[in-house]
Amino acid sequence: MTENSRTAVTRLSLYHLPDAAARYLFLSVLRAGWIDAAPGGGIARQNCPGDDVLYCLSGRGEVRIGAELLRIAPGQLVWIPGDQPHEHWADIADPWSVMWFRMQGPDLPLLRLRILGQGGPQVNIASGAEMIAWFQTLFSTLSDQRPGVEVRLNAVLARFLELLSGPANSEARSLLPAPLDRLMKQMMDHPEAPWTAEDMAKVARLSHSQLRRLFHQHVGVTPRSFLRNQRLVRAQRLMQESKLSLKQIAEATGFFDAFHFSREFKRAVGQSPAVWRVAEWRG
Repeated sequence: MTENSRTAVTRLSLYHLPDAAARYLFLSVLRAGWIDAAPGGGIARQNCPGDDVLYCLSGRGEVRIGAELLRIAPGQLVWIPGDQPHEHWADIADPWSVMWFRMQGPDLPLLRLRILGQGGPQVNIASGAEMIAWFQTLFSTLSDQRPGVEVRLNAVLARFLELLSGPANSEARSLLPAPLDRLMKQMMDHPEAPWTAEDMAKVARLSHSQLRRLFHQHVGVTPRSFLRNQRLVRAQRLMQESKLSLKQIAEATGFFDAFHFSREFKRAVGQSPAVWRVAEWRG
């Protein structure tokens, strides 16, 4: 395998090494993460072990598989065969933020054919909230390496394949309960809102305990953790695309103040907002 990589800002990176038996028995995940790419940032390979799946949250990018060039926009997913030459890179003017994972398992070419059919590797995702929820479940599972992780990862991947299967992939019915899907979409659209527990329960039309149970079951995080992640996503976009001060960005994204924003950002990303912003501008 030969590989050529370009700069990207890694928000999250998780790795997993399946045992020998699992590689032949299960679909498994070798690595997964969340990357905010620098302009033009990407990677080129002749091949790699396993298939990569990228889901575009924001911005734009391009993927080349063999001779085929795909332009990827927000809400689109691309399944990249590891056994073919491929490369992908972020748009210069509007670099993408992508959640991604690499899967390994028996007979991936046949699996691609069964799930994607003749429609190609690029898929429109009808429910962005559901796909983000699925990735957060994956990240949570990879972070918990207790015995039985291979079985849990196989189950998580089965849910992913269910999301993509069925007639007209782009029109697949959401697998999230309707109250949860409704609330998550509104939280993603308006992360700057106060979003008290009462607000969340009112939008979902559920009790507080029911709502927490559904988030735990389908997303793997609490409602408050999901909201914090959406605020950080919005804050990063503002740091990349505007000259607003960190104080103004904190106010625009629902944080109490600049100190609260900086603390939560560093906890999630590993860098202060100021350091991350400078690195992005230089990228």
